[in-house]
Amino acid sequence: MPQWTQHVARYIALSVITLLAIGIMAWVSMRDDSAARRAREQLTTPVPVAAQIKPLVAAQDVEASVCEVTSKFSGKIRAWETYSLGFEQPGRIVELGQNEAGQPLDDGSRVAKGQVLARLDNRVLQARVAEATANLEQASSDLGRARQVKSNGYGAITEAEYQQYLTQEALAKAALEIAAKNLQDAVLYAPVQGTIARRLAEPGEFVSANSTVFELVENDQLLLVIDVPESQIRELQSRMRAVKQAQQDGFTDPEAGVFRARVSLESLDQFGQPFPEIDAEVYRIAEIADTRTGLFEVEIRVPNENHLLRPGMVATAEVVTDRISAYSVPEASVLFRDEETYVFGLEEVQEPLQVMFWEVDEIPLATARKIHLTRWIDQGDHLLIPSTSVDMDRIIVRGHQRLNDGQHVRVTNSASTDDSQYVSPEKKNGKVAKADS
Repeated sequence: MPQWTQHVARYIALSVITLLAIGIMAWVSMRDDSAARRAREQLTTPVPVAAQIKPLVAAQDVEASVCEVTSKFSGKIRAWETYSLGFEQPGRIVELGQNEAGQPLDDGSRVAKGQVLARLDNRVLQARVAEATANLEQASSDLGRARQVKSNGYGAITEAEYQQYLTQEALAKAALEIAAKNLQDAVLYAPVQGTIARRLAEPGEFVSANSTVFELVENDQLLLVIDVPESQIRELQSRMRAVKQAQQDGFTDPEAGVFRARVSLESLDQFGQPFPEIDAEVYRIAEIADTRTGLFEVEIRVPNENHLLRPGMVATAEVVTDRISAYSVPEASVLFRDEETYVFGLEEVQEPLQVMFWEVDEIPLATARKIHLTRWIDQGDHLLIPSTSVDMDRIIVRGHQRLNDGQHVRVTNSASTDDSQYVSPEKKNGKVAKADS
């Protein structure tokens, strides 16, 4: 065999041996990887549900109760009644009434019902009363003599003359009554208890008949007048009818027979805090709208025993338009997503407790569940959910923005998150309307 043929044969043999060795090595490597994978699968198990990381949430217990549906309106405080007081006849003022300190009555003075406010010079009036009294005595004397003559029956007096004496006595009586009335009207009295808003005359000043001397306001109770749009006036009318019906039928709940409104002033005290709310009552609803504004005036009776409120002050009234059985939930706990409105309720679900490869027991895990809402009433920082539409006892109020239905959670009410300040984009854009109550 030639030498070059031997070299070729040797090269081919070495190549075959090399390829065979590579194949054997690859087969062994693949076999080892499969075995290692099977071993790892046997040694590795999923993390038990109880040990999985759970989102942190805060929960709140809720309970159905009688809740007040309210609407807020702003308005101005007015006096309960305003009186323009003056004399019915002209004259000169000689004296003003006195306040509790013994000083002449002036703006801001408190007066009692029947208290003297001012007096006119009555000397002429007293003289007229004396004159009328004398005329009446003369007429009565003449009538007495005429009656005696007529009773004697001698024809000394005719029937016409006798009737004239009767008429003269009647005219004298009327003149005396007028003179006495004018003398009485020379003193001006307070018709009600109240506060003098303005004094428009001074002692010694001459005043004409029926001119205003004092403006008196009745302010033991005041009226807060608010303007209500047409879209909301029906709610107030319905509540007014319900209150009147409850008063007729009798009621056990004191609030059922009162059209309640809570009044707060717009101003703040010296410490920058709002003044306490005042329990008031809706008094009257206008039958027709204001021709200029198209709004309906509603009067709210506000107690003012301490006389701290003044006509002209600006105040806000929170009017109770209805009272329903509902759940009160924080507005931030409600999610408005696409066409869904829901909250996450909290319930306990039994899950297996695993130790290594074995299930040794079951434990309860807090689980978030969607509660879809179909009816609600927006009350600003909270929503009222009618108890007839859903049933709930505990809801998630923080940490719920990225939860899924059925997801396990860890509850801690001491956690502080920023989720409580979250308002959904739909809510910000005003896409959520007030639901039917």
